[in-house]
Amino acid sequence: MGKSNKRKATGGGKRPGKKKAGGADFSEDELEEASVACPILLQAIDGLLWDFFWFGEECTAEFDDAHLAWSGTFESNTSTAHGEYQDRLRAIHLRKQGWSKADIAKDVGRSERFVARWWQLEPLAVPRPPGVHQYLATTMAGGKQADRTHMWRGVEVLRGFFTDTAGLYDEIVSGFTAWKQGASETKDFRTASYFLRYDREGKMKMMTMKSASYQRSVVPRLDLLVQKIHQKVGIQDPDHGAAMYWFSDGDASVGSHRHVFWSARVALGAERIMMVDKVPILMQEGDLIVIGPQRHGVPTMPEISEGSLRISVPFTPQKRDSKHVHQAPSAQTEDAEEEDDERWYPVQEDADWEDAEDANPTDDGGGGLQGLQILMDMGFDADASRSALQLCGDVEQAIEALTGGFAELLGTSAEGDVDEADADMDAGDAVLARKLQMEELQRESPDQLQQQFDEYQKLLDVDDAEKAWDGYGDLMHNSFRRANLNLDMLGAQTIYSLGVAAQTEKQFFELLSLHSVRVVYDFRPTDYRDEVRCQQPHFEIRAFKSNCRQRGIHYRHVAVGRETAWGTLKHLQSDEVQHILVELVWRAKHHGRTAFLGQEEDWRADGRLVVAEELEKHGHAVQHVRSEGSLERHTVGVEIPDFLLQEESRLRKVHAQRKAGELHRPEKSAVNRSLESVARSLATEKTQVDVGAELRDAENQTDLVRAQKRMVRLQMSESKKEAGLSKKELVAVPTHIAREAASIREKVEAKQKEKLQSKAVESAQASYAASSSHETAAELAEASRAAPAAASAAASAAYPKAETAGRRSRWSQAAGPAGPAGPAGAGADADTTTETKEPGSELRPEGASARETAETASRSRWDRRRERREET
Repeated sequence: MGKSNKRKATGGGKRPGKKKAGGADFSEDELEEASVACPILLQAIDGLLWDFFWFGEECTAEFDDAHLAWSGTFESNTSTAHGEYQDRLRAIHLRKQGWSKADIAKDVGRSERFVARWWQLEPLAVPRPPGVHQYLATTMAGGKQADRTHMWRGVEVLRGFFTDTAGLYDEIVSGFTAWKQGASETKDFRTASYFLRYDREGKMKMMTMKSASYQRSVVPRLDLLVQKIHQKVGIQDPDHGAAMYWFSDGDASVGSHRHVFWSARVALGAERIMMVDKVPILMQEGDLIVIGPQRHGVPTMPEISEGSLRISVPFTPQKRDSKHVHQAPSAQTEDAEEEDDERWYPVQEDADWEDAEDANPTDDGGGGLQGLQILMDMGFDADASRSALQLCGDVEQAIEALTGGFAELLGTSAEGDVDEADADMDAGDAVLARKLQMEELQRESPDQLQQQFDEYQKLLDVDDAEKAWDGYGDLMHNSFRRANLNLDMLGAQTIYSLGVAAQTEKQFFELLSLHSVRVVYDFRPTDYRDEVRCQQPHFEIRAFKSNCRQRGIHYRHVAVGRETAWGTLKHLQSDEVQHILVELVWRAKHHGRTAFLGQEEDWRADGRLVVAEELEKHGHAVQHVRSEGSLERHTVGVEIPDFLLQEESRLRKVHAQRKAGELHRPEKSAVNRSLESVARSLATEKTQVDVGAELRDAENQTDLVRAQKRMVRLQMSESKKEAGLSKKELVAVPTHIAREAASIREKVEAKQKEKLQSKAVESAQASYAASSSHETAAELAEASRAAPAAASAAASAAYPKAETAGRRSRWSQAAGPAGPAGPAGAGADADTTTETKEPGSELRPEGASARETAETASRSRWDRRRERREET
């Protein structure tokens, strides 16, 4: 399927001695060496060409017949840091298996010195290299460390795994009706919890693909396919479930993401590219791929018009005693068996920040029945699965909790509560209670009973949704909680409001301590560059967050009313702010006193006014904390100031001006350019900005991209200033930040140069038009001496042309249509005639002829041209 969309690559424009392989350029010698270990990456120049979009950039991949026929296993890592971390764990594992240092070094492809440094440690004591996220070394439940030695594995591809595929795609799509579109999410780098993604205006982003849970007996051939996958990966439980992902066309995609469990996926329908780390693999109908914790995704392919499916079976790693513990089982082909002893380590970039998308394709409602069924299908106990879902709120996190050694604890906790409750209830009281309940039910009508049951079920759902969150990530990232929680469902809570203004660090935290505030939500807005403008350096986001962490205060910043969302009133209506307000109230109910922050000290002149109004309307109490520590209760109905009412229109106007290039930075005054100002700048101690620390402090992919853009802007602005005059000094600048800043600087300079050239062309055209109008006027003045009437008619036709050129000549200002005078006015002498004036005579100096005046105008024109050339 999709054959008609393929195009033959001509090979034109390629450098000699180079071939495309996985999006990178390799020499002929490098390709010859790599072909032995991983022929899946080899793509001939005359192969088949596919265009796709990955991380917002248009890419091209070529696939030849060898690629489409190859089956086997190859090793893949997101970056060199991930590969090094994997080899550290592998050295420890092989040492426990009795391997010698030399054999381990040969197996992992490292030096014996590398092996000697790590092989005596325990897996939990192995440090993570920069770029390896914390959740790859710790469990998602409780943040406890776990042995991840057996999590790493290679990538296995098996072509033609399932052959009975004719019409199977259409049967599955039409047979299952519960297809749903999940929310786009990004993962927390520390806890693996999820944050929702929102657009610039605060609207929740949705994934373009759809998902559904597998159910047996709906499509018989699908049952056979799932059973065959179970046999391939060694799953003994016949009730082990599967997930289905539907890509309706080439525009449907899923961003780069990773899991801590393994998964086996079979492709159905149109062929699509699957990115594993940074390697493109073309998956055709019936092909199987087995992956571990590698980053993977399905990019956008606009040329594809047909749909495709992915049947995915998640499973947990099994411990092995062989040296291939980190590799997938070899494919049952001669080529795969020969390559099983070969090893190849793809060269990857160190920077993991450039992954601009992160999604969770396994979101199926979290604590719903489908999530419980998936866990039970994977072989977990029902009570333990239910407890894990309530604790974690997500299927993937529940899997991690159950596989991290908490299964027994989760399974017995619910039973213990039930047994304790039953022990406290007397048997006689229980019988009497049941009898009274049955009598009451018999007296009510079926409609009333159904209504009561619905109300009870709603209360139970709200209670389950409220208790299921563990406090990490977004409260509303789960669809079950989004459906059952809002500002009216959490009871009346008291929330505090503070303005940072120009307070000192000591004064601010004394106010928090005075009112026992332990949770702070920073609602200060950001500008169009996503930066918070603050008067004091200790209130900058990173420093403020660090200060709160040192004092045991939970801190989170959400820019309510940012410029890109068109101000506070507009942003308040969005999904983002409504979700964060529910989370704010949840914190106040479960984690103690909670406060939200604004920019100004007076809440009446701050965006906090709008937030307080929204909370009060839903029954919550808002206490504004004054600078001296006293409280002021907010009352509903406070008049909203004009600057908030007109904020949206003002920001839209500024955005339009900025987009059109009409906004200009204010020029510095003479005082700022004076010697005293320069000397003061040279004497002032520079503020050091640790770029690496700024990037490492990001909690998720969205924060990482924002921090990276900010560091690039700082790098550009500081490089423009002369030595010693910059206010900030950037240290520990990664190579990719400097490279990105240099690239953007080149683009800006090229754009400025093009703009100057465009202005020069426009100026030259205007000068040419003006000179043409002067010449026309001079010729008319010369001709007017011989034929005044003809000159007047010609001037009437020529002057509008001069005006159209954008610049009226000195002659056109006074010259007008000349001709016989009209009838005499009232009281005029009948013998009096109107004198016909020569064109331009009003502007002609006394005693000067028309020719002399024209020569003067001509000389001044050439003088102006000479001066203009000297200036340029």
